[in-house]
Amino acid sequence: MLHDAHEIPITARSVVVNCGTTDAYTGTAQLAPLPPRSSTVVSAGTVTGELVVVVAPRDVGDQERLVRELGWTDFYGGGGPVLLRSSQDTLGTVELDRRTVLRQPDLEPGAKPFTVRANLWFSPAGTDCGIHRIHPFIEVHTQVSGYGRMQKFDSDDFASLYEDQQLSPGVTNPVPFCTDRDGDLVYPWHQYRADTDCVWLALEYHEV
Repeated sequence: MLHDAHEIPITARSVVVNCGTTDAYTGTAQLAPLPPRSSTVVSAGTVTGELVVVVAPRDVGDQERLVRELGWTDFYGGGGPVLLRSSQDTLGTVELDRRTVLRQPDLEPGAKPFTVRANLWFSPAGTDCGIHRIHPFIEVHTQVSGYGRMQKFDSDDFASLYEDQQLSPGVTNPVPFCTDRDGDLVYPWHQYRADTDCVWLALEYHEV
């Protein structure tokens, strides 16, 4: 977690995530902007930004064994698919305008403080992680390793799938799924699908 970072050197291949509300910058001789709630893979150069997460994945073979040894929680308690969750960190507080972030021009403009929280998840290849729709926060996902998908459904039924957002290492799903309806965050039915063994980062923005 980097706060108000200025030209912090990157020395290993890393997924860099801009969790802030202004552009971050990555590169070597020529810097390039990294927009808010987006990510990239950087192997050299520097990173500058107000709130940035840098994850350097390791090639460890048996990822499930490793994350269990690290004490990640079994989300389903052994009664469902393998979905393991790390502890959650609070990264800081940012000012977000729902009108801009959710791409809803009919909302009243105005920024409010949001607490940013993050944790990692793991699932093995071929895992459907569970269709759901309730989140009291704005959420996006960044792929750290492996290949997966964020999927949308018309109902709590796999047959109602209508959208796949493909995620490869360094990719964040582009826009939060939720919409603001009279001040409440409303999500479609959705899930994460692991096509290979996957580690991904969940970023949560909780209004203060």
